[in-house]
Amino acid sequence: MKPPFYFVLLILLSGAAAMADDAAPSPQTMTWAETAAEIDSLFAESWQREQVVPAEIALDEEYIRRIYLDLAGRIPAVSEVREFLESESPQRRTEVVEQLLQDPAYVRHMTIVWRNALIPQAMTQQEFRGLIPGFDAWLWERLAKNMPYDQLVREIITSDVMSRQTDPQAVSNKTSPDAFFVVRSLMPENLAAGTSRAFLGVRLDCAQCHDHPFDRWKQHQFWNMAAFYAGFARDEESPEMMPTSEQRGRRSIKIPGTDEVVPAVFLTGVAPASEETSPREQLADWIVAKDNPWFARMAANRLWTQFFGQGIVYPTDDFSDSNPPTHPEVLQLLADQLVAHDFDLTFLIRTIVASSVYQRSSVQSDASQDDTEMFARAAVRGLTPEQFFDSLAEAVGFYQPYRRENPFVIDTNTPRGRFIELFRSDAESALDHRSTILQALAMMNGDFVGDATDVENSRTLRAVTEFPLMSTDERLNTLFITALARHPTEEERNLFGQHIAEAGENQDAALADVFWALLNSSEFLFNH
Repeated sequence: MKPPFYFVLLILLSGAAAMADDAAPSPQTMTWAETAAEIDSLFAESWQREQVVPAEIALDEEYIRRIYLDLAGRIPAVSEVREFLESESPQRRTEVVEQLLQDPAYVRHMTIVWRNALIPQAMTQQEFRGLIPGFDAWLWERLAKNMPYDQLVREIITSDVMSRQTDPQAVSNKTSPDAFFVVRSLMPENLAAGTSRAFLGVRLDCAQCHDHPFDRWKQHQFWNMAAFYAGFARDEESPEMMPTSEQRGRRSIKIPGTDEVVPAVFLTGVAPASEETSPREQLADWIVAKDNPWFARMAANRLWTQFFGQGIVYPTDDFSDSNPPTHPEVLQLLADQLVAHDFDLTFLIRTIVASSVYQRSSVQSDASQDDTEMFARAAVRGLTPEQFFDSLAEAVGFYQPYRRENPFVIDTNTPRGRFIELFRSDAESALDHRSTILQALAMMNGDFVGDATDVENSRTLRAVTEFPLMSTDERLNTLFITALARHPTEEERNLFGQHIAEAGENQDAALADVFWALLNSSEFLFNH
């Protein structure tokens, strides 16, 4: 005999009351597919509430180019595009993601992404360029092993930098995270600001000399954080000299211009419980703790920015009361699942790219898609200098830099080095990408692109023009797939086909014209 309905209801209510009396349970561990579905559900509710009509799901041609740029840092090769487009597997998008996550190109690309996030000074300031190989090699080893993010950050913060720095002013090429400290001149105030910004998304900078004018942070809180790095403090008699040793047990610091000495205290206002471990180890423990209010959310927001061009919190490293997240439930979901999966970055990557939000087309189909904060269509993003050149190299058959034995040496006297220098942007967002006149000239008239689109010098063009079994239409298709990972539209086929036909015996030169036009198109210069 089944119990009466009211009796079942009473049992359920009693259970709910008991749960309410206990501590809040930990978030349920979800698979990446379940998390992606929940993201889609949350955005569907948001779009309905805001009367936003989302874009259609991207076609396979649009998707394959985007996922290669985002995971491998380059456009796909012709063979990779064709294999994907010809696949009949209903799971082909998931399969290509798994394939890319196992590719050395993924590790190389993400090494560049994290290096630029953690030590941006290394690319913007010439004196720190020599630090890149050692830092990149250190990052590469850990990303290749898929080291949990909390362990990676702990290693950075607790790095025994002085044991490898007999002369802190000298450039360090050793495989280590020392660059994080050296680019900040081993100054406690710089390290406090850099640590807070890189790993917590908290901009303490403005609180260094006075209370933050627009946020809750006070000057004392800034120097409380700096005190964790007080062991690097300079000699007051020679403040211009970098320290040659670290006073490891030191955990207080004097606020400049005052006689006040403040202790090491976390941003939550809690002081370390004991003095048995070093201040930097205590700081690392607090930062990477699963209950830290900023750490997991900042990591999730940084990865979201990587795949959408804009974070749920924008700017990416500005978590403040005056700058709330646009979709707080989504950000918290990602952070909770990152913690639940022991800070596995690839889990979060699988989740994000599996969502239909990520897989939306960039083609606008409704005026409500204008607001980039709604993520209702894929935002058009400028390629990074590294993505741009590596994609160009892939397209023209120059070489494959992502498979070189030593991919981290920065040599400005190479085609890749010159392009990275020329196309370096100071824009805070990939959505603000703007090409300069010099960049346009380099693409239109530069020696590298000129040789790459010359029939005599271009490996790609020679392969297309000299293969005897290709028709003109097949050659045109191949050039489009090479440059844009798609087939030409009917209009493009007619326009370019007419240009090739009118060239008569000079069809090879006409094909070179087509290739040059594709490489100089805005479609090639952007991820969309």
